[in-house]
Amino acid sequence: MNIYKKMQIAVLGVALAAITTSCHHGRGTTIISSDDNGSTKRIEYSGKVVFSKDKTGINYISEGGYVKFERNGKKIEAEGDSKGKVVYDYDGGYGTTELNADGKQFLAEAVQEITRQQEKVAADKKNNKAPF
Repeated sequence: MNIYKKMQIAVLGVALAAITTSCHHGRGTTIISSDDNGSTKRIEYSGKVVFSKDKTGINYISEGGYVKFERNGKKIEAEGDSKGKVVYDYDGGYGTTELNADGKQFLAEAVQEITRQQEKVAADKKNNKAPF
């Protein structure tokens, strides 16, 4: 494995560890970005974020908090408003609290990707292993 790949893995590991801290404590901004042979992905979020139990949606985002997910140019953004509602920007539907079927599917993929990374970090921590 070349040095660039090792560095990329190390940076990803640190970012994944930050996800767990950020989600549980509701502070800071977490960013994970990858480019794997032209397939790009970017996850960014801040504030307290509560995902649905089935890991397909967002139940709550603290006021001023947000979640942004982009994969290969397709993106969705969600933020918390002052009334405790989650407001989405997806495919031109800015400021909506309801997503169409495609938006719900893309949101589910985003939430599952974030939670998958969190679970990996938690398992590595439990087994006393470094996440990278």
